[in-house]
Amino acid sequence: MPARLTAYLPEGAAVETVLPAGRGLQVGRAPPSDLLIDHPSVSRCHARLEPEGDGWRLLDLDSKNGSFIDGSPAEGRRLPANAWLRFGDVTCELVQLDEQALARAGERRAARQTASVLHQRAIERSQAPSDLLQATLAAVVDLADCERGFLLVNQSGGPVVRAWQGLDDRALAAPSFDGSRGAVDRALRERRPVVINDAGHDAAFASRASVIAGGLRSLVCLPLVAGDEVLGLAYADSRTPGHAITTLELELLAAFAERAALWLAARRSELALAEVARQFRWPGATGAAA
Repeated sequence: MPARLTAYLPEGAAVETVLPAGRGLQVGRAPPSDLLIDHPSVSRCHARLEPEGDGWRLLDLDSKNGSFIDGSPAEGRRLPANAWLRFGDVTCELVQLDEQALARAGERRAARQTASVLHQRAIERSQAPSDLLQATLAAVVDLADCERGFLLVNQSGGPVVRAWQGLDDRALAAPSFDGSRGAVDRALRERRPVVINDAGHDAAFASRASVIAGGLRSLVCLPLVAGDEVLGLAYADSRTPGHAITTLELELLAAFAERAALWLAARRSELALAEVARQFRWPGATGAAA
């Protein structure tokens, strides 16, 4: 029976692959492994999933940090239909799929790609600056499959909330940002997307006050970079368990953020409002747009 294996990388997008029935899969940090997990605790050739009857068994390939099934050493044992695996320090979820579930997985991938195109067209049709910002944020929240989001635009004092979703969207004044400040700081500093799929267990974020107070489970923060400037950030998060933010979603989101930054740069003068009813300013932020 086919199965889906999802690797939850610390501080990164999940890596998801489908195991076709009757075909083995090698897991490791480098080729010739089929599923590449870029983490120092994973050996170059770490483990192998082998078909066995209508299921699977897990063989460790003399890895440095071991392979585990539901917390116990693999030792070539047959896997249950649904199992939590661990390769070194990377946790993976294996779920066997029937034909209907397999078809739904393919449909979801196609739907994500179609949604990206539709959101791009919606942004291109935006007339008012507020519509542009809201359409950009709506795309990020949808593509990341999150519950709420903020779009922050850099000003002289730091990022300011200029669009929001999943809060009290009827409010006229911009709310205060209450997502992960650590994720925003890192995205600003490193100028790259930050993805967390289980913030409560992530070593870098679990102890942060904003994560604890918000009960955050997953989040994505995308810097909107044009040239040498970070014009703003698109942020989305969820409090309830859901589908992981995978490398597929991250690729779509990163490409979308790149285009959004160009749109924002082209309409910068329109977005430079003199007053914002309630501004959220980030202490010590750098690289603000004029």
